Amino acid sequence: MLLVGSMMVPTGLSYAQVSNSTMSDKTSMNDAMTTSENATTSAHAMSNQTSTNQTMAQPENSTAQTNDTQNAIKVSDFIHKAVADFKQQGDDTRKVMFDCRDRLQTAASGDVGSIKNDCSIQLNAIKAKYQEERIQYHDLIKQYRQSVMVFLSDARGLSVGKTTFDSAISQLGMMMHSTMSNGKVTGQAATMNNTHCVNPPGGPAYC
Repeated sequence: MLLVGSMMVPTGLSYAQVSNSTMSDKTSMNDAMTTSENATTSAHAMSNQTSTNQTMAQPENSTAQTNDTQNAIKVSDFIHKAVADFKQQGDDTRKVMFDCRDRLQTAASGDVGSIKNDCSIQLNAIKAKYQEERIQYHDLIKQYRQSVMVFLSDARGLSVGKTTFDSAISQLGMMMHSTMSNGKVTGQAATMNNTHCVNPPGGPAYC
């Protein structure tokens, strides 16, 4: 009996050890699975957050690019308008000068001074009418010369390819965005403010 009992004791201990080891392994596996699930959930959450941030950022970038392009197109429109206006300025100036010449040729000696003064007022009024626009025009050329020269060539009727024109719009948009981001004032902001009406000293309003 003692011999049989002594043989059974090691066997019982062996079964207990195996049982405890099995339970320990199951617990470790459960912990590993829980950790893996948590990591997977966290990864999905981070992926969703990144995707959401990218989705939110895209409309902002798209809007900024659209605004930059619109501002560049405004500059192009201004340059085209300025070229037409300066041509009109030349026509108006020549008309006044020819008219004054004709008046002086037939004027009495006592009227010469008055005619010259009137002609001077008209010429100064024409100059003042386009002065603000001309300043803006030169500022834009100074700031964005490469792109503006493309618009200027197109406004003067020279051959400018669509690719070149679109490239100038894109380049100007980026330049203006960079300038505004640095806190500098661009010339395009004033392009819509010119009323072309002035009240010269000693003369009527000229529009």
